[in-house]
Amino acid sequence: MSFKHLPLLGTAEIIATLNLSNAQTQSAASLAHAVARRAWSRRPGHKHGQGYEEFAAAIPACSWLTMFEVGALLQLGRRCEADNLMAAARLVHQSRAHGGARR
Repeated sequence: MSFKHLPLLGTAEIIATLNLSNAQTQSAASLAHAVARRAWSRRPGHKHGQGYEEFAAAIPACSWLTMFEVGALLQLGRRCEADNLMAAARLVHQSRAHGGARR
């Protein structure tokens, strides 16, 4: 799977921290891209003219890293941690969507 949209330094840090094998790294990257492709296929009607590459390029780097890390944790059999990370990411996303991006 391509690492085209995954931020290089953040991805490398996750790989090193979790001590991922090549196969685990590839699977985690594939999962991140599968999630992005599924989101693209479910996009709202007013965005149907947007191609996948344009859609994927607009996904924030932190979201790519979260998807990759969730995939990596699942590859390592650490489902509870993956679930917690997904729940936290949803809370942050909802907070920002409701104007909660405070500094």
